[in-house]
Amino acid sequence: MQTTVQGKTLMIHDKVTMSTVVENDYKQFSDCIRSGEIEKVDVSGVTEADSACVALLVAAKRLAHRQKFMLHIAGVPAGLITLMALYGVEESLQ
Repeated sequence: MQTTVQGKTLMIHDKVTMSTVVENDYKQFSDCIRSGEIEKVDVSGVTEADSACVALLVAAKRLAHRQKFMLHIAGVPAGLITLMALYGVEESLQ
């Protein structure tokens, strides 16, 4: 998993799977969300996703909610929308 920040958008690139997301990736991702400077997470650059990606997005929304700011998820590929629907979280991530 690779991330970059463009303005107030956190871009996620490459594979976001159980085998590619390591603890340090999650910490950097969470720290970026906690900063309160990110308004949107863009996953259009994700090439492969599994439940780890869904969990990452749910955690991001939860962190933003705790800090009382809105976080938008953008660029969600069709396959990830299907996976989110299977977990019953697609509406909460909109």
